[in-house]
Amino acid sequence: MIVVGRDDLGLVHQNDLVRFERTPEVMYPGQARNYGATQSTGEILVFIDADCVPRLDWLKIIYARFTEADISILGGSVEISSDNIWTLTDNLSLFHEYLNIHPPGTRSLLASLNLAIRRAAFDRVSGFDDSLIASEDSDISIRLRQAGYNLLFEPQAAVHHIPPRSTLRGMLTHHYHQGKHSIKVDSRYENNGAFPRLLRKPWILILFSLLLAAGATLRIYRSSAIIRGYILLAPLIYVSKIAWCIGAAHHPAR
Repeated sequence: MIVVGRDDLGLVHQNDLVRFERTPEVMYPGQARNYGATQSTGEILVFIDADCVPRLDWLKIIYARFTEADISILGGSVEISSDNIWTLTDNLSLFHEYLNIHPPGTRSLLASLNLAIRRAAFDRVSGFDDSLIASEDSDISIRLRQAGYNLLFEPQAAVHHIPPRSTLRGMLTHHYHQGKHSIKVDSRYENNGAFPRLLRKPWILILFSLLLAAGATLRIYRSSAIIRGYILLAPLIYVSKIAWCIGAAHHPAR
């Protein structure tokens, strides 16, 4: 395992299985993943975020799926189990499509917090776009599909996502950040997942943020009966989507 980044709290301990590549400054996610890939010699690159804890059988399941020659990209799932309302809200709001309650199948986008790619496919699309502050996983997903690869979702390859957000303000700040750097409001993705041009206008996003957030929240709860069991979190998910819309309205000009 290669860990890339800073470790100001001294939590990373190197051993025969863990190599720490310390960086002089904080890297964007895509930058860190690309750097880790250059330090690896394996045929299959497996990416996981620092705030994720994999299940014990995580790598075993990924390895087994990659024995199938036609699989080049595999996205794992996020465990829904947690008693922390901020963790639950964050996972339901941002990762509802990748929860381990969903069946396997192809996806148009995969999340890089739990992602495996054959090196040949990774190199073919030149890895992650390391200029992106966020949404680097959506970007590489699109480029992989354009290159002819299928993106497979495997719920059995699960991780516990434990984001470091323990307050309402922290959660809303994170969702604002995600909206601000989302491909959905980036003109470069006009034909690949971005909102229609009118809907990308800042005044539209602000004016209709309450309605857009309501629609997004409704879609989340309609997607699964299990998710509907967390109906008491709907107000938090709703305000997280409002924060996302406000962030999207402040998307930096390209």
